[in-house]
Amino acid sequence: MVFYETFVLIHAKFPASETKLLMRETARVIVEREGALFRILDLGWRHTAKALYKKEVGHIFYGRWYSLVWGGSPKAKHEVEETLVHNTGVVRQHTIPISKPRKFYSNRSTYYPLIKPLTPPLTHHVPMREIK
Repeated sequence: MVFYETFVLIHAKFPASETKLLMRETARVIVEREGALFRILDLGWRHTAKALYKKEVGHIFYGRWYSLVWGGSPKAKHEVEETLVHNTGVVRQHTIPISKPRKFYSNRSTYYPLIKPLTPPLTHHVPMREIK
């Protein structure tokens, strides 16, 4: 079994219910070809570096990115790509093979700095002791 990661850009005019059906259809295609879907990650709304064009929609400047991590045969990869290419909501899709598990997409943990507490911990509060 070869492991893959598929990135999908869906334009903003595509309804959320249709997006859910698209992800279900992609999962069905993977599972029917003896594959396994490990994770569907919603990467959120992002702007593109330049305007993209799709005949049915027109010019697209932003969309919602999804990441699918799955395993299967190369035939399953071809079927997944065909499913995504022929959908009107998908603007871009890219499938890459993964050689090592640590090469999967992971969120940036160092982008936002950790906020230190503004005040020191409250040490003057001590539990009440029994008075003798």
